[in-house]
Amino acid sequence: MTRTPRTADAVATTLDAAARLSPSPGYINGDDYGEWYIEAGPELLRALSQLALAHGSDTLAARLEALCHPLCMEPLDDVLTPGTTPRQWCGTPVEKEGNPCEAHVPERAAELGRCTWVGSDTEWTVSARRICRNTPVPEEDRCRRHAPLCRAVQRNKKVCNRPNCTIPKHQEAATSR
Repeated sequence: MTRTPRTADAVATTLDAAARLSPSPGYINGDDYGEWYIEAGPELLRALSQLALAHGSDTLAARLEALCHPLCMEPLDDVLTPGTTPRQWCGTPVEKEGNPCEAHVPERAAELGRCTWVGSDTEWTVSARRICRNTPVPEEDRCRRHAPLCRAVQRNKKVCNRPNCTIPKHQEAATSR
């Protein structure tokens, strides 16, 4: 293989980014050194993308470039039971880390066969809300854990979410659904 200036630059950039790698602890991998991981940050991923382009692999370059940005990371498995780990994840790029993509916002939970619970501290906006990963109870749109929580939206635009709520206006709203 002959090295072109483009390839040589891509290799130098990749090696420079790789030289700054070091193991770091993470909550997923644990605090024991044996469980630490080496994070491939955006700088390294972009360098690898350029290297892939220099070697004619446009598909790999595009995939590596997509990994440089925050991703949805919603589980794609059809049936999720508590305690199981999903096998596939949504890799759609999103604007802000922790946000779901448009296909996985809580408003679409029912379409996906998931619990429609929104969350206790969540404002009634789309930012940073995640779908509950449990399957709904038969004849319900929420899982066993979230079915008894109040669904009334308060004046401050937050969902009440009290278990078995006894506020009369909230009960009226529940019976009118």
